[in-house]
Amino acid sequence: MAKMDFKTLGEDIIAKAKKWGAEEAEAALENVKSFSVSIRKGEIESLQKSVSQGLGLRVFINKQFGFAYTSDLSPASIEEMIKKTIELARITESKPWQGLPDFGPQPFANLDIYDPEVAKVPDEKKIATAREVEKIALSLDKKITNSYGAGFSNSESEACLFNSKGISYVLKATECGFNVSIIAGEGNNMQGGGWSSFKRFYKELNSIEAVAKIAVKRAIDQLGPKPVATKKVPVIFDRYAAPSFWAGILGALNGDAVFRKSTFMTNSLDKEIASPMVTVVDDPTIPRFVGSFPFDGEGNVTRRNVLIDKGVLKMFLYDSQTARKAGVKVNTMANRGGYRSLPSASYLNVIVQNGKDSFNSLLKGVKEGLYVMGLRGSGTDVTTGAFSVGCSGFWIENGAIAFPVDGVTLGGTTLEILKGIDKVANDLDMRSSLNSPSFRVKEIIVGGRKG
Repeated sequence: MAKMDFKTLGEDIIAKAKKWGAEEAEAALENVKSFSVSIRKGEIESLQKSVSQGLGLRVFINKQFGFAYTSDLSPASIEEMIKKTIELARITESKPWQGLPDFGPQPFANLDIYDPEVAKVPDEKKIATAREVEKIALSLDKKITNSYGAGFSNSESEACLFNSKGISYVLKATECGFNVSIIAGEGNNMQGGGWSSFKRFYKELNSIEAVAKIAVKRAIDQLGPKPVATKKVPVIFDRYAAPSFWAGILGALNGDAVFRKSTFMTNSLDKEIASPMVTVVDDPTIPRFVGSFPFDGEGNVTRRNVLIDKGVLKMFLYDSQTARKAGVKVNTMANRGGYRSLPSASYLNVIVQNGKDSFNSLLKGVKEGLYVMGLRGSGTDVTTGAFSVGCSGFWIENGAIAFPVDGVTLGGTTLEILKGIDKVANDLDMRSSLNSPSFRVKEIIVGGRKG
């Protein structure tokens, strides 16, 4: 099959949509080659190779909106879809905020997020990587008794965006990585642990041994948890548990929820919502990073945005239409889950900035407290700001880790917790699209065993 020229195809789709009655049109074209394998106890449980492609089209006529998508990119199918999308727009309700973004084409940076070597790695090597990381993890310590499995996956994507305001963007990106998850202990004393490495570039992946060792340590360290009584104590959030907490905060910053007054952050713009030690940025412009993209789901060139500056909330998250609806002028940020999805307001690559403290200084001075290693959710009720979440980790006594705990809960309000942050570590490890250093909260109610 001859390689499809998406640029020519996308521009042709927009031209036809305009010719056949659309006032504004936007086409998202996508071609994704992917591979994934999962291994358990050395045997292949699933193996999948796929090539998927598709077109998502949205059109506007008199601020009426139509959207459709298809995986059939034959000329006849595309022409039929354009006509149907236009027909759909004509029968929908007109809303004043509907329409394409106000911006047109802009130059965007080459963030170096495509690695041609990913496609050259033999499938046998990927399978062998998954087998090897599991094998090593199972052999590192006699306390490791079982495996949830291991896997390797990669994707090579071509994502393209075209619209009637002149945007004609073509982007190629890769991602690859492997993971392992194992079980330590037996009977009533069993704990799971896992780790992974995902990068844009194959040669930048962590070593198999390093990933296996971390997975094993995370499982073994949690063995033999002890109960604790309910009390209010300092709580340290580990850098790898912290992103779950911040996800709840980011959910409360949705601009449309602010417009509908359905988030507890509604009246918080330019107010101090967190400790002055907290600065949070959205920066998808870091070269070669898994959370980086040169343009967003609407074709807006990405930039570094400061969401929280030294504790003060500086902006909410809007896409073009929600910003227009709310009557605000802001840097919009829109994500898109592929050609089947519409763009919507979202963060792209959030980084809670490093503090000045070492991790050990977070423990210092804590007579009794909790070190959280994992959260079972984000904890934040976006509407009310109430905070409640189950967690696991370690109890702290006299500035040192004393013993593991599991099945405890944290409770309070999100704003109290944000304002109670009294130390932020300098241990940021950039791994995904939401990254945070470890931090300490002066006190939170820890719910343990009653009586």
